[in-house]
Order: sequence, then structure tokens, then C-alpha cells
Amino acid sequence: MTERIRRTRYAAGVMVGCVSLLALATSPAAASAKGCAGNPGSTDGSGSVCLDVKGTKLKVNKFTLDKKSNNRDWKDKPVVTAGKWKWTGATVSARRVETKKVTKTINKSFPNNTVMCGYWSKYPGTKACIKIHK
Repeated sequence: MTERIRRTRYAAGVMVGCVSLLALATSPAAASAKGCAGNPGSTDGSGSVCLDVKGTKLKVNKFTLDKKSNNRDWKDKPVVTAGKWKWTGATVSARRVETKKVTKTINKSFPNNTVMCGYWSKYPGTKACIKIHK
């Protein structure tokens, strides 16, 4: 089985705004998961939010949180949580149709089945989440 097919076969799947970070003990390749929520055309300015996580097994190497709002310029702080762990980034500014991305390297392991969510502080109801598990 080729490496590309193996990765595709065991890749994370989207499940109602929540995705799983999967990696097999037999596969040394890094796994990734991406969860998205919201709509860039939302009239309240919450926009669309995506959390893209890279890691292996229960270890998260890094994540990227992005936001796009087509309705208005915005300033907000990115927030990522996983269980009791929480990270808040610096304020980000964007123009009306601009997508902003914030990447953070953490190299941290989490307990099996931990849910990691990313959102922007002014709109905590628009969360993009993934599930970290073996």
C-alpha cells in the first residue's frame, strides 16, 4: 500500500464541526486534522473559523487558527483550548474580505479523546474543534 493511500485511508474525517487527529502506531508520518465552523458571510461579523492541527498520536506539534469575515473589518484575539490547557494570542486586525491565520508551535501531548477548539475571543460561539485520540 502506498504512503499516500495509507494516509488517505486513515485520515481524519469531518464530524459536525469536530474532527479527529489520528495516527497509527505503525505509521511514522505526521497526522493532521482540520475542523471548521461558521460562515464568512455571517451578518454579525463572526465569520468562518478553521483550526488545523498537526501532530502524531496524542502529541500536537502545532496548530493554525484562521478567520475570514466578508462583512466587516475586524480586530480580535485567537483562543485555542484543549481540556484545561488554554492559549490566547495577540490581537489580529483584518480587512473585510481578508483571511488571517495564526500559527503556534506547542509540542504538547494531551490525554486520549481531548477535544481541542479554536475561536476568536469576541465570538466564542463560533468554535472549530478536533478530537485528539490514538
